[in-house]
Amino acid sequence: MDELELSFREAMARVSAPVTVITTWVDGAPSGTTVSAFASLSIAPPMVVFALDNRGGMIDRLRAAGRIGVNILAGDQAEIAQRFARRDLPDRFAGLAWQEDHGLPRFDGVAAWLRCEHLTFEPGGDHTLVLGTVTEASSADRPSLAYQMRQFRSL
Repeated sequence: MDELELSFREAMARVSAPVTVITTWVDGAPSGTTVSAFASLSIAPPMVVFALDNRGGMIDRLRAAGRIGVNILAGDQAEIAQRFARRDLPDRFAGLAWQEDHGLPRFDGVAAWLRCEHLTFEPGGDHTLVLGTVTEASSADRPSLAYQMRQFRSL
């Protein structure tokens, strides 16, 4: 990384980011990845936007599936975030409490859940922006998980 990239990275570490696990079902198996570059985009129609690293295989899986679940993690679910941030685990879902919701993996105990269809993909430097139209939304009375200064925090 050059000096500007390092300075930018340090500046952005000061921004609190939501912690989500984006999930889908493709080729007969659940798939997911941790995403903190996530935001609401529109209320009418309800839409979200998030960024995925181009080096991972998740973009291809999302293109194939065409739909996602957004698990907005609760304050006590940092372990799930850490697990789904790793690329070296063959079965990230093993041993976790989750269910299939309209054909998408949904973790038990999340702060909120969104089901999204009609995905759009846009290039964004070393990431790809994914826009999704929300077709279902629910929330629980639980604090959410955030990431700031390279640490998880319950809000």
